[in-house]
Amino acid sequence: MPLINMLLLTVLSVSTIAASAQTPSDWPAPRVVDLARAASVGIREITGQHLKLWTDVPASTAVDELPQVFDAAIRQWAEYFGIPEKQIANWQVQGFLIRERAKFAALGLLPEGHHEYLNGYAVGNELWLDEQDSDYYRRHLLLHEGTHSFMLAFLGSAGPGWYMEGTAELLGTHRWQEKQLNLNVFPSNREEVPLWGRIKLILEAHANGSALSLGQVLAIDNRQALTTEAYAWSWALCKFLDSHPDYGKKFRKLPRLVQQPDFNSRFRKLFHQEWADMNVAWEAFVAEMDYGYDTEQMAMQHRAAKAVDESAMTSVEVDRGWQSTGWLLRGGLEYQVTASGSYEIANDGEPWPCEPGGVTIRYLDGKPLGMLLGVLRSVKSQRDSPANEKSDFAHPLAIGMGATIKPAADTVLYLRVNDSPAELSDNQGALEVRIEPSKSTN
Repeated sequence: MPLINMLLLTVLSVSTIAASAQTPSDWPAPRVVDLARAASVGIREITGQHLKLWTDVPASTAVDELPQVFDAAIRQWAEYFGIPEKQIANWQVQGFLIRERAKFAALGLLPEGHHEYLNGYAVGNELWLDEQDSDYYRRHLLLHEGTHSFMLAFLGSAGPGWYMEGTAELLGTHRWQEKQLNLNVFPSNREEVPLWGRIKLILEAHANGSALSLGQVLAIDNRQALTTEAYAWSWALCKFLDSHPDYGKKFRKLPRLVQQPDFNSRFRKLFHQEWADMNVAWEAFVAEMDYGYDTEQMAMQHRAAKAVDESAMTSVEVDRGWQSTGWLLRGGLEYQVTASGSYEIANDGEPWPCEPGGVTIRYLDGKPLGMLLGVLRSVKSQRDSPANEKSDFAHPLAIGMGATIKPAADTVLYLRVNDSPAELSDNQGALEVRIEPSKSTN
C-alpha cells in the first residue's frame, strides 16, 4: 500500500448495484475459481460457514481467522436488522483478499467493469478487499463490505449514501478479542483502531470550521467514490443516532425504508418533532467527540423553557452531558448565576471531592476539571433550523461558583461539569444552581 494512501487513510469504493434496490436474482453469478491455476500463482482458499475467501496474502492468524470473524458478524447483522436465523443459515459470500491484483486479473477474478476499485468493493454475493497494513483495518474493510452484501441480500437495498456507508461503518467498527466479536463499538483509543482515523477527521474538520451540519451529512451521495471524510461523517451521524437514548429506537426503524426513493424525506418526517433539538445535540456531539465518548451519558437533556422573572433553581447531575436548565434568558438583560454543592468528579482509587469551581490539580480544555460550564442556546434554534443560530459547545462559558451572563438575544441556558466525554461514569452527585436577574436590570 503506498505511503500516501496510508496517510490519507482508505477510500472505499461502492458498487452501483449497491446503491439501488436489487434482489439476489438480479445479481451476477459468483465467478468460478480454477483451483489449479489459482494455486499455481499462490492464491489459496480459506473457508468458513458464510465466507469463502480467496487470497494471495501469506498465512497468518489475523488473515486465516477472517472467515471466523465474518461468521460471527452474520449473527450480529441478523439481530441488528431483525432477520430470522433460518434465513441466514445457508447464505454464503465469496470474497477476494488481494495483495497483487495482476494475479487475480489474469484469472478473471476482479469485478467486471470495476478493476480500478479503491480498496474495497461489494456486489451481489461477492466482495473484494485490498490487503491492508493493519490487522484491524483489514477486518474493518471485510465487515464494511460484508454489511453492504448483507443489507442488499436481506433488505433489498441499503438506502442513500449517508445511511448505506454510515451503517457499514457502524457495523464495521468492531472489537475482536479472544475470538469474540463485538460490532458497533465506539473506539476507546486510536491504538485500538489503527488506520481507521474517523474521529481524527471529525476533530480536524471541527477545528478548521468545516464541520458538517446534520443536513449536509444527509446530502452525502455515494454514486461516485467518496472521500474518507464522507465515510467519517456518515459513521458519526449513524453512531450518534443509533446510540442516543432518545433517537435510537426510531433510527432502528430505518432499515424498513431502504427501498424507498424518498428515504431522506421519510427520515426527516420520522424525526420531525425532535428535529431542532436533534440538530443542537448533533452540534454538541461533533464539537466534543473523542475516543471513548460515552454516547449514553453524554446525551443532551432538553426541557421546556420559562422566563426567569425573579429567581430560579435547578440541579445539575455531574455524570451527564449538557442539561437544559429550562430557563429562558431575555436578550439584553443581565443575570447572576451562582452554584453550590459538593460532588465527586473522578476516582483514581480514591474519589476526588469537587465543588463548582473545579479541581485545579487537573485541567481539561484549559479549565479545571469539574468546573461548572454553560452554553447559551438561541431560542430561534428551538423553533427553526439552527443553521444560522449555532451555540458554541466547543467554547463554553466558565460558570464555576458564579458568573454574570448577558445574552445578546433570547436564549436557554444549558449546563454541565467539565469532564471528558469518556470519563463521566465515575462521577457522583449533583450541584445546585440559582439564577436571577441582576438588580440593575430590575
